[in-house]
Amino acid sequence: MGFTLVSALFVGFVYFLARKSRLSFRYALGWLLLFVPGFLSVVLLPLTEPVSKALAITPAALLAVSFMIVLVAICIQLSISISGLQEQVRSLSEEVSQLRLTSEAGIEEK
Repeated sequence: MGFTLVSALFVGFVYFLARKSRLSFRYALGWLLLFVPGFLSVVLLPLTEPVSKALAITPAALLAVSFMIVLVAICIQLSISISGLQEQVRSLSEEVSQLRLTSEAGIEEK
């Protein structure tokens, strides 16, 4: 029950950030989809018992490890996105510098 409440609070927070345009739709949707299992955690616990027994861990621990794996995957995806954005910024900075040099050289020639 507690995990469901925490998930509901985070869904509200993500919705608030999306409405204020602090979080893009793409990422808001991803985070909201992540919290769906949180709402269903009460239902998921009994379903994980066979797997947790095979691994000799509790169902709650299995869900926690699963959520951690998903969070690490999200962090890796966000790191990839940030790396791509850094490359775009670097490329645009170089182009602006070249344009500035070209325009300054054109002004000096006249």
